[in-house]
Amino acid sequence: MNERCAVNAMIEMTTLSLGHTGLNAPIETVAAWYRAKGQLHEQLAAQGARDSTAERTYATASYAHAHRLELGCAPKQRAA
Repeated sequence: MNERCAVNAMIEMTTLSLGHTGLNAPIETVAAWYRAKGQLHEQLAAQGARDSTAERTYATASYAHAHRLELGCAPKQRAA
């Protein structure tokens, strides 16, 4: 990962963690947060580091959780 990508990833991680929704947030807002989390993991996977397979798995899980939220099939709590 080059220095510019590392800085961008750190900015996005910070933004994502500071912007996490509360338990009283609307489902749409929480689902959007999980989609943003998935996008971050996709970007990290695209860097081609040795953990890119795990990052793709995290991205898929985040998108799936967002989808389950929108369908009303999942609790709003943040996944570990």
